[in-house]
Amino acid sequence: MFGIGLPELILIMGLALIVVGPDKLPGLAKTVAKQILELKKAANSLKDSLEDELQEEKESLKEIVAPLSELDVRLPDFAEMHADKVETELLDPEVDTVASPKADTPVGEEEGGEASTPAEDADKP
Repeated sequence: MFGIGLPELILIMGLALIVVGPDKLPGLAKTVAKQILELKKAANSLKDSLEDELQEEKESLKEIVAPLSELDVRLPDFAEMHADKVETELLDPEVDTVASPKADTPVGEEEGGEASTPAEDADKP
């Protein structure tokens, strides 16, 4: 206990006997013992409340992770279903699966026309 051996404990008891006196020493010992018990109860209560809070957080985390685990299970199936499509796109670059403007068309330029500036766009009705 705190590195206090028997000789140190005897010295502390002797000093307490001299400072407090033989009449008040038993009452002081009871008070110290009660305070230590209350401190232990408070520490245990705090520990229990922290464990309860931690358990609630674990449960909420499980609710968040559950849909992710379902995705993890379904993702390989999705990849297998669309593997032939991905292979086709990789092997044949001319296959346009996404409707997007051509890469060589500047932004704001429509097919067959010229690019317009913001000032020209403001003049148009």
